[in-house]
Amino acid sequence: MSLISVQHGGLGDVDGVVPVLDSESGGGLLELGVEYNCSPVLNHTERALSLFERVAYMPVFIVGLLFNVTALCIFCRLKRWTDTHIYMFSLLVADFLAIIFLPFRILETFCPIKPSELCTFLLCTQYSNMYSSIFTITAISIHRFIAVRFPFLTKTLASKSKMIATSKCIFIWTIIMVICASNYEDLLPDKLQTCYDRILTKKLDKTFFLLLEILGYLIPVLIVILCSTQTIYILIRSLKHVQGRDKVERKNIAAIITANMFTFIVCFTPVHIGLLLQYVKSDDSSKDFVHVFLDVAEWIATTNCCLDSIGYYFLLKRVDKRENRSY
Repeated sequence: MSLISVQHGGLGDVDGVVPVLDSESGGGLLELGVEYNCSPVLNHTERALSLFERVAYMPVFIVGLLFNVTALCIFCRLKRWTDTHIYMFSLLVADFLAIIFLPFRILETFCPIKPSELCTFLLCTQYSNMYSSIFTITAISIHRFIAVRFPFLTKTLASKSKMIATSKCIFIWTIIMVICASNYEDLLPDKLQTCYDRILTKKLDKTFFLLLEILGYLIPVLIVILCSTQTIYILIRSLKHVQGRDKVERKNIAAIITANMFTFIVCFTPVHIGLLLQYVKSDDSSKDFVHVFLDVAEWIATTNCCLDSIGYYFLLKRVDKRENRSY
């Protein structure tokens, strides 16, 4: 997540200003205040990281856009929505929003953008999308566990399942917006070195930091691990009672849930370790290490936008087959 980055090179002189038409003055030019520098002064580490970001983010954008647009088309053709579809659609929205704003991050690697209100918006958007994904994946894990562990309860609540799923998704997005609005000051231009890089000496507010680490990561990752492992255990234990196609599908579902769990851990753990390192760092001796660690961790977190659309699509497809045969 970009709001926790450290210094990524000086801004130097401003090389460009993005103008917009001023409709009130009859079509004259009005500066939007978005300034950029295409000739930043970078050291060896910063140049290497800039090259890494150019090479790494472009494939994520192309593949992520392709996968998420495909998934969106599939959802648009759905005739019968279930509670699982609603969770998946909420996850798709978060991933899709992250992908469509990714070109600004790619532009930043070529021409760093001077901190402005646009940067605050981009940071807020990426922050919101990342934690919306985390919370929605957590909700999906809970939903799958309840469906497998308490099948009779699931059938009893079947008529209300879509309303419950919709309410949970709305609640998730509401919480994210409230947290973002409450900590808006941590994302203001005066706290940024460049558009995606916080000034090293200006740490996140302690309350905001604890919210990101505990509510945003520790609690969700524990829930995902607990629910996923229990669901896998139940599915594996049930294999001795089934045969044929049902047995194969249960094995496949268990494998997909396992892959989703490890994907969640791999994608979101490094960036929160980096956030912790950036918060507790008290000297400049480890600045380069934290800088490199955070840049790579942010890219890893971004790849989740591509992986979600693969893993959860196949999980959705197989689970729906089982549900259709149960009626």
